[in-house]
Amino acid sequence: MKEESYQLVEYLIEKANDGATIPLLTEKGFPILLIKENSHTMVAIVCINHEVKKIVKRFTKTTIHRAIYEIETELEDLTSQTIDELRIAQGISFDDCVPAREQKTRPKPKLPSIEDYKMEFKNVEKHVIPLLSLGEKKYVSLILELGIIDVLELPSAYPSIVSSNGVSQYKVKDTRTIYTMLSTFKLDIIHGNSPLSTVTINNSNLTFFTALYSELDNSIEDKAIEFLGKKITYKSKVKLFHITSKGNLKIDEKEIYTINSSKPDKNGIKIGFFVKYGENNIIKFNELNLGELHENNVFTINEYVYSSLMIFDIDDYHFFDNIIMKLINSYIAKSKYSKLTRDIIEREVNINYSIPFLISNLGNKIKLANPIVYWYSKELLGIDEICDSCPAYQFAEKINNILSTYRKFGYFRDVYL
Repeated sequence: MKEESYQLVEYLIEKANDGATIPLLTEKGFPILLIKENSHTMVAIVCINHEVKKIVKRFTKTTIHRAIYEIETELEDLTSQTIDELRIAQGISFDDCVPAREQKTRPKPKLPSIEDYKMEFKNVEKHVIPLLSLGEKKYVSLILELGIIDVLELPSAYPSIVSSNGVSQYKVKDTRTIYTMLSTFKLDIIHGNSPLSTVTINNSNLTFFTALYSELDNSIEDKAIEFLGKKITYKSKVKLFHITSKGNLKIDEKEIYTINSSKPDKNGIKIGFFVKYGENNIIKFNELNLGELHENNVFTINEYVYSSLMIFDIDDYHFFDNIIMKLINSYIAKSKYSKLTRDIIEREVNINYSIPFLISNLGNKIKLANPIVYWYSKELLGIDEICDSCPAYQFAEKINNILSTYRKFGYFRDVYL
């Protein structure tokens, strides 16, 4: 979406009177009816396959920009075209469309329940990685079989096996598979959460996510926030990289809270373990030095990018290649790990050996293994290939269906990498 189109919609919504109806045309002549219902509601109406489609967005002064971004993104998805330009039309007609009132009789689709998913496999033996202590032996934890984040009561902070017979210690053999799965948890920037990793703590939502970040500056601020019964005052300024499903890479500068203060590493390449708590607070509670992991071939930058972008369910090799090249130019080549640039490019050219969860590569189409099946094959079965008929497939198929439905509702179009 070009800036001119965005500015036109913003101008019309801010300047038009309540109840105003503005006919618009895309550069390809596609009609869109924009309505400013009131000072906090805008509506876009289009005709798709002879049916009226309506997008309603409510906003405040501080969220109007996000509302415009969302409405334009959804219009692009509905019309299957990139809207580079918009112009005001003298008039448009929807005579061939079914009236919206006739569509109201159709049952409204519902999002799948993550709680139902948890209950369905409640009695299954689970391998668990505790990530963040909440006190009183409760931990925000990665459940490897289910591919989700949940709060569990555990005897210690060590990896565990939870079954009907109790809890026993779990010794991780292949950390690469754990890093791969953790990389898939992304913060949906538009919705501000993630259905697979959002839990409720003290009546507030907490969303776990991983993201590449680069430290810019740090400072102690007087204003503190309350988090899990403790006051956090340490704030740092970081760069976060967010990716859209259209292959755009953008850089955000954010102020984040950090549980453990340390001297900023302004030229490092790190994966942060973050939680978004409440409305706007982002807190970093742990990190991995991805540059060092890559150097030691424990977990590479290439693997992190591929596993992170699995959330989009895109099978085009060029999509991944485009992101990696943009990341090299905007970040890696300027870091203290710039020496890794050649190795990253060589791995990208030869993904058949460099991406261990790659199942097939035919032309420009790639197929990546579900992280649950990848972990199960390497860690529990101890085999090099990805299993094609093992118990993990029931979980992988279920979680893939859940994610697919969420994508249809507009989730995971813009995430932190």
